[in-house]
Amino acid sequence: MKIKRFICITITLFFVTIGYSQEYLTNFEYNIELRERLLREDMTVSLPFFDDFTDAKSFSDRWQNYDVLINSGFPLFPTNYNAVTFDILDESGKVYPNGSSNPFIADSLMSHPIRLVDDAGNRLSPADSLYLSFYYQPQGRGDAPDENDSLVLMLGIVTDTAVIWNHVWSTEGMSLDDFMENNDEKYFKQVMIPVDDERYFDNDLMILFYNYATMPSTMYPNDRSNGDVWNVDFVYLDKNRSYDDTSYPLVSFSENSPSMLKRYQSMPYRQYVSNPTVAMKTTYEMFIANLDMEGCNTQYSCHIENINSDWTFDYNSEWCYLAPFYSSGFQNCEGDNATQACPHLKNFLFDMNSSLDSASFLITHIITVDNEDSDAKGDTLYGKQEFYNYYAYDDGIPEKGYGVTPHNSSLASQFSISVPDTLQGVQILFNRTFKDANYDFFDIVVWNDNNGKPGNEIYRLENQRPIWNDEHIYEYTYYKFEKTIKVNGIIYVGIMQHSSESINIGFDTSVDNHQYNFFESGDGWQNSMMPGSLMIRPVVGGDYFVDIDENMEIDMSLDLYPNPTSGVLKINNDVAAKCSNITIFDMMGRGVRNYHDANEINVGDLDNGMYMMRVVTDDGRCYTERFIISK
Repeated sequence: MKIKRFICITITLFFVTIGYSQEYLTNFEYNIELRERLLREDMTVSLPFFDDFTDAKSFSDRWQNYDVLINSGFPLFPTNYNAVTFDILDESGKVYPNGSSNPFIADSLMSHPIRLVDDAGNRLSPADSLYLSFYYQPQGRGDAPDENDSLVLMLGIVTDTAVIWNHVWSTEGMSLDDFMENNDEKYFKQVMIPVDDERYFDNDLMILFYNYATMPSTMYPNDRSNGDVWNVDFVYLDKNRSYDDTSYPLVSFSENSPSMLKRYQSMPYRQYVSNPTVAMKTTYEMFIANLDMEGCNTQYSCHIENINSDWTFDYNSEWCYLAPFYSSGFQNCEGDNATQACPHLKNFLFDMNSSLDSASFLITHIITVDNEDSDAKGDTLYGKQEFYNYYAYDDGIPEKGYGVTPHNSSLASQFSISVPDTLQGVQILFNRTFKDANYDFFDIVVWNDNNGKPGNEIYRLENQRPIWNDEHIYEYTYYKFEKTIKVNGIIYVGIMQHSSESINIGFDTSVDNHQYNFFESGDGWQNSMMPGSLMIRPVVGGDYFVDIDENMEIDMSLDLYPNPTSGVLKINNDVAAKCSNITIFDMMGRGVRNYHDANEINVGDLDNGMYMMRVVTDDGRCYTERFIISK
């Protein structure tokens, strides 16, 4: 029997245990060049120093480096929405090249210099009771840091010539389960650090977090990917605090804005409009926490708007009592709380405009506090429900990786096509591994359905390799098919690898769709038992109705401008010089115009809306592209 191996990067890797003494660093000095740069940029900040990482755009207002990732995927039930994640990937998504099986410094987060002065500009002293607090969590939805790993906090004294760092706190790695067992079953732990050393008050202060990580010692190089995850949240430094100052007058949202679709995070608009009632959830869960020490009355509301029109929808819950999070946890879906924690949107449908093939909706979640009985502030959480040209089970962040072995093994995700459509290609997110060891060949394959499992192969794109973007972490690669595939009903999209090791595809553990994931490693197709979503997104078009020869090559690189247009279109490439026929189709598939001259195409007599142009060249190639008429 062939051996099967499933890779969830962070839970099935085996490490070689390497003993070493707990690290303790002092007098780690940055050079004079750093000091001069800080002074030139004048990026000092004042008290209170606070960041809950809900706004990634303000990151640079408080911090100087960006090795870490602000996200909602890795942290599991953070204090409020988003946290900052430390792992073994640099800012471009590469595994650190200095990684080894011995502990090494990976990610870091360093503040700008902080002025320790009062409102009048007078220097503070230890008598002003300065405390630094933060929440932390090992593993989250990612890989548990090994016991030899650690999270470290340093405080820096900014002198005239250097920044002198002092070790003030650290904790060793462990699994989330072990962490919660030692933390009263709470997902995050708050740390309180008194800043009472006289040396800190003579100059500006700096905060530095970093993590020690270990590269997995494994016989499978393709497994050496992201891991050793720590999540940090709610960093707060201010005067006139105490060790017991652990609550905050805030009612907050914890988790990401949920998808309002029953099955997908995103799907093609044309497919949604064809059967919207089947696609929609009737309820969704919100995680709301009262971080104050006293309970309060709250109301949840939701505002949804079409970004491209004036369509809106509003939902308001009943007012209800919300107990403190520290004693009662998140608001649950029982009794009166159900309308807040699990809003029931009976018969709700998104705006439907059959003339368009895409739409985007901004969703604003609001929790309001009755300030007659509480000083706590409410919270606002933003999300989007998008309908473009692809299906997605995932939210875009790979907390782990997935793969199968041995040679010629396959994996696939199931998708349900409501109305006939065309499959144009597929987007796949691949995890980067140490020294890009998973840069191996694979085939992209599409199968039909055979009683709930992949059946016969209907298309294969051969000899592909993973592609990464050095400038953008967690970016999908689009693999365009050599011809358009007509699809309807249940299909399966995935890969067959050439190597004996996994290709290491991104795996989103925050959204569990394992019932739609399948693998085949020599013993027939089997349903995956790994909870999560494969980061494979089939790209579909709306041009099934166009009568295109199945053997005709399709090239979607047709460049039309201006698009949208008020009436005149031009083709901005070599296609115009060799076109033999141009046909314009409306979105019902009806041919509405035909041209032979590609120099300048006047479509000003057509109504506003979405159309598709098909160009056939002298050499028999076919180009298609959509455009919008807006007058």
